Amino acid sequence: MFNRTETWQRARGVAFVGNYLPRVCGIATFTFDLAEAVAKQVGKDQPVIVTAMNDQPEGYAYPERVKFEVRQEHLLDYSRAADFLNFSHIDVINLQHEYGIFGGEWGSNLLALVRDLHRPLVTTCHTIVEDLEPVQEDVFKELAARSAKLIVMSKKAVRLLEEIYAVNRDKIVVVPHGIHDVPFVDPNYYKDKFGVEGRNMLLTFGLLHENKGIEYMIEALPAVVERHPETTYLILGTTHPNVVAAEGEAYRLRLQRRVRELGLEEHVLFHPRFVELEELLEYIGASDICVTPYLALKQITSGALTYAMGSGKAVVSTPYWHAEELLADGRGRLVPVRDPKALAREILDLLDNRVKLNAMRKKAYLYCRNMTWSAVASVYVKLFDEVRSRLPKTIPTASAMRRPLVPTNLPLPRLDHLIRLSDDTGVAHHASHTVPDWRYGYRMEDAAAAIVACVKFLKLLADERAAHLAETCLGLLHILIGDGTNPSEGLQYTRARMSEASQPSVSRAIWGLGYVVAQGPPTLAPVANDLFQNLLPHASLDDLRGCGYATLGANNYLSRFPGASDVRRYLARHAEILRSGCESSDWIARWDASDWPVAVQALTIAATRLGSEETRKLARNLVGELLDVTSNGTVFHRPGENPDEEELPVSAATFIEALGAVFYDERDRALLGPIRAAADWFLGDNRKGTAIYDFSTGGCHDAVTASGLNRNQGTEATVFCLIAFSTLHRLAGMDASEGSGAGSK
Repeated sequence: MFNRTETWQRARGVAFVGNYLPRVCGIATFTFDLAEAVAKQVGKDQPVIVTAMNDQPEGYAYPERVKFEVRQEHLLDYSRAADFLNFSHIDVINLQHEYGIFGGEWGSNLLALVRDLHRPLVTTCHTIVEDLEPVQEDVFKELAARSAKLIVMSKKAVRLLEEIYAVNRDKIVVVPHGIHDVPFVDPNYYKDKFGVEGRNMLLTFGLLHENKGIEYMIEALPAVVERHPETTYLILGTTHPNVVAAEGEAYRLRLQRRVRELGLEEHVLFHPRFVELEELLEYIGASDICVTPYLALKQITSGALTYAMGSGKAVVSTPYWHAEELLADGRGRLVPVRDPKALAREILDLLDNRVKLNAMRKKAYLYCRNMTWSAVASVYVKLFDEVRSRLPKTIPTASAMRRPLVPTNLPLPRLDHLIRLSDDTGVAHHASHTVPDWRYGYRMEDAAAAIVACVKFLKLLADERAAHLAETCLGLLHILIGDGTNPSEGLQYTRARMSEASQPSVSRAIWGLGYVVAQGPPTLAPVANDLFQNLLPHASLDDLRGCGYATLGANNYLSRFPGASDVRRYLARHAEILRSGCESSDWIARWDASDWPVAVQALTIAATRLGSEETRKLARNLVGELLDVTSNGTVFHRPGENPDEEELPVSAATFIEALGAVFYDERDRALLGPIRAAADWFLGDNRKGTAIYDFSTGGCHDAVTASGLNRNQGTEATVFCLIAFSTLHRLAGMDASEGSGAGSK
């Protein structure tokens, strides 16, 4: 028997990372129940703390055990959480992993936390994906590599980890999903509480979404009630919050409409609300049969299924992975997906034969006795102690002290000043100090760059203001581009069209539109795609700067639609012009603008996209020139004649973008030093010792000169500063061991 005192006498406690809402079915409930059960195991003198996730601005009313909250899309919070855990009185951390909980692409923000932990990590895997997307695979493989142990809840999960992820079997531990220890009682004991005494009660519970397959159970119900008219089907639970955000209550309303069409109003009950644990267990207790007609068969765990079986319920289910395993040997019935007749047949067989039904109930109940939360917690605590005892003690330090780029040592970009420079038409071209100077109107190149900045900001911080501003700028591009045959440079403040757009402006539009197609919100991507397709046939460019941005835009588009052969040919053609021009020793002068480091960025991503080693070699050679000209990222003089000795933030920002693209491609850690130096240039480590970035406004000064700062905080400087800061945070969330690829830059 496990001796808590002996095992934990040297320990200081355990921390859980995951959701922690006891009223939400799923991983949040799991984390809550496990944390409470472990707390009872280790004793009140040992801390059990929880780091919980917030996916909405107002957060949640978490209980006292939650000591740290992480905003889902705020990368900075993950690094701060790592520091908090490192300095807490704990010895081991248990991560409750599910892709949908953590921010970033496929939960990649989580890696910023686990990379900086000084405590051993044990990860509980709630989902194991068989058909992997590249980023999804990278995220999980790194998480698995950084975990001392991986806990799964089924034998199928073990096979998947070994065969797909190449995880050593010794690293995998099977611990069943926990259940509450409830007595084996007759359903009639609870039925009068819910007004269903004397009736058969069928139950499906949990967060509603289309993969629940409830519509097929509703289709099966007429055959059931024809033979057993005393039957009630209860659908318990609110609609999943993500579904509500996307489509409201459309799914539930469709179900209710179908109930009316079938004349089942007297036999179907909807209870669209959260219920506390005690009430949930009573609902389960009152049911005769629990039904899980789920459509997604590659489901490795199901809390609803284990709760039902642990309460001694007969279960009829589709054969998803967890159900196949738990309901074997007569512990339940399996039916094909989307088969109402099979559902009706199995339910009727059980209702017609109470001996069969009760035998199944007893088998399920006895099978689950080793799955009570106290038993599961005991296994977890033993595992925690084993992991803790095998790993050396480490001295905690803040994450910001160990790497050049971590979110906690980087400025967090702000959208305030860019919003200040905008109206309902778009962003102003110039500013006088911090006030928009509308005399210069609106420009295509500013709108395109602002869209990139806003989409990056939206992905980093999930701030809906960024989506609104991107939408405004996209609307301006719609006016300026039209059908693509005669794009305009911009609009006067009076909304009169300016002259025909220049090549650099057209190319920036290609860049911005491609980025929205690849990375923008679903509401904007279709419009951006239409404009991109309108503009591309008329955007044949031949100057270096135009070819640079056109290459970036085409690459962005191809990252979303890699089979777009016309865009690929466009990319190859303009990348070749860019490559040829950059082979000349005077390529910076020929670029003739302050954003000349874009050439290195564009050549790098073109080399990866096209598989051109010649282009990659040229880009790497230009990196050396880039470092020489900027004194390793510390000086950013404007090219050409420069009597005021101006240093421009656009050059520093595109320097960060360029070296960031090379780092994405090669994972060369030597580049992180110059990137850090360029970030510090914005923050005051420059020849004037003055911050170019204005922390009070969120804007960026137009230049630093021999006499001091240019006090104007214009659109171009502010937009490219936002882009660079967003890229810095993306780089901070990476590791040199990650794989390379041609992503959207």
